[in-house]
Amino acid sequence: MTDYLTVIEVLMIHDDQIERYGGGAGVRDRGVLEAALFRPQTGYYADLIEEAAALWESLAQNHPFIDGIKRTAFAVTYTFLAINGTRITADAEDTYAFIIGLYETGTFSMDQLAIWLRANVSADPQPAPK
Repeated sequence: MTDYLTVIEVLMIHDDQIERYGGGAGVRDRGVLEAALFRPQTGYYADLIEEAAALWESLAQNHPFIDGIKRTAFAVTYTFLAINGTRITADAEDTYAFIIGLYETGTFSMDQLAIWLRANVSADPQPAPK
C-alpha cells in the first residue's frame, strides 16, 4: 500500500526549503496544493514512479507556493519516494542539470519526469519512516 504525504507535511517541507535556501514563504493557493497532493491518489497511475511523476509535475507546474516551487516539488517527490521504500540515486548536480534542462527546453512534463525517475530510483534497503 502506498503512503501519501499530507498537506501539513508538505507545508513543513516547503518551510524547510525556504529556510535553507531563501525565498518568500507561504502558500499562494491551498486548493492547488491539495489538488496536487490528491492527483497521485486517483488510482489512474500504473505504479509508484508514475504517481511520483504526477505529484512532481503538479506541484512544479501549478505554483501552489509563493516561492521555492521547483525545489519544494523535488523535495516533496524525494520524500514521497522515500516513505515508500525507494530513493533517488542521482546526485544533486545531475538532478539539477536534468530539471533545469527540462525548463530551458520547455519539455518539463510528467512523461519526462517518469522516464528520469525510472532511470534514477531504486529500492532503499532502509526506507524512511513516515
